[in-house]
Amino acid sequence: MNPLKEKWFWGCLIVIGIILCQIQFDLIQTIPKLIQWIESLGIIGMSLFVLVYILACIFLIPGSPLTVGAGAVFGFWTGLILVSVGSTLGAVAAFLISRYLARGFIEKKIDKSHKFSAMDMAIKREGWKIIFLARLSPIIPFFLLNYALGLTKIRLRTYIISSWAGMIPGTVLYTYIGSLGKTILTTENSLADWVILGAGLIATVSVTLIISKIAKRSLALDNQQ
Repeated sequence: MNPLKEKWFWGCLIVIGIILCQIQFDLIQTIPKLIQWIESLGIIGMSLFVLVYILACIFLIPGSPLTVGAGAVFGFWTGLILVSVGSTLGAVAAFLISRYLARGFIEKKIDKSHKFSAMDMAIKREGWKIIFLARLSPIIPFFLLNYALGLTKIRLRTYIISSWAGMIPGTVLYTYIGSLGKTILTTENSLADWVILGAGLIATVSVTLIISKIAKRSLALDNQQ
């Protein structure tokens, strides 16, 4: 590629990146209003929320705002269930798209990824364990992992169970943060209440970070073997 074409290439790439970032930012800004509207629909709204989460997984939209919003709007337990169902179904949808519909395109995108190559080798040895640890660890972004794992030979049932279990700690953390925010904003709390809420948040964050650190270390050891 000559220098002029290379400059045009990188210039176009930067412009496209800026546009995509703006679109994604606008979507994130819209999420709170979207969730509030969904809440007003009752049971239908819950089903709609799950559908929105599935689409977010497919189109690589960050799920953390949706998860926090679910905790704030639906409460901890209901939000946890809805996010767990939505994220699992979304992960399955992306996995199937990668495996059967867009395999060639996705292979080209991640073929040179050292992290994925190492993980693919590890999955051939210990499939469910590697997927479970990868879900716990922040090494590979959640939505990219959905598509990447579709290129492996892992069985769908193993993928579903391992993914669901591995996503639980992060789902608990973000849903709890959302429900905690709602509690703080909508109720009057005594000093004792604040202490309990703060302790709960610290404990939840600490446990999640510890689990992620252990998973990252274990995944690194497996990849080295």
